[in-house]
Amino acid sequence: MDKIFFLASFMTVSLISAQKLRNEDVTGFWKLKEAGFYENKKKVVKQFDNCRLMRNYAIREDGFAIYNYVEGKVGDCSPSEPRLSFWRIVENRIQFYVDDQNILEEVEVTMNKDNTITFSSYIPEQKKVNGDALAEKIVNTVHYDILEKQY
Repeated sequence: MDKIFFLASFMTVSLISAQKLRNEDVTGFWKLKEAGFYENKKKVVKQFDNCRLMRNYAIREDGFAIYNYVEGKVGDCSPSEPRLSFWRIVENRIQFYVDDQNILEEVEVTMNKDNTITFSSYIPEQKKVNGDALAEKIVNTVHYDILEKQY
């Protein structure tokens, strides 16, 4: 009986976590709310001021996406050149790309209960960097951005 209950519970959790990501779930103008990374399975929040919190994604229905990256400090914000790309959904991820061979960014998407979304680094396999443990740690670190829909 316990095995049946476990199996039924596992299937229910799997179905909930395997909800299909749809275009209408991710289209819109999304502004950065929080960002950070995971270290030893613990969330580490980066402290950003309002300048860096101006970072945003415009994910359009026509298949184009614009990412605006801002650095600096309040009073001296430095926006980068906006990154224009295409986007597509692949399972629970978004790929931002310029052509099928050049993926600029691929993120796992989590829909949150508070109407935000979380983009997490998609690292399908751990990468090896021979002779450089720090570089290996950096390339395998999962970063996240919590984005809040503006419209």
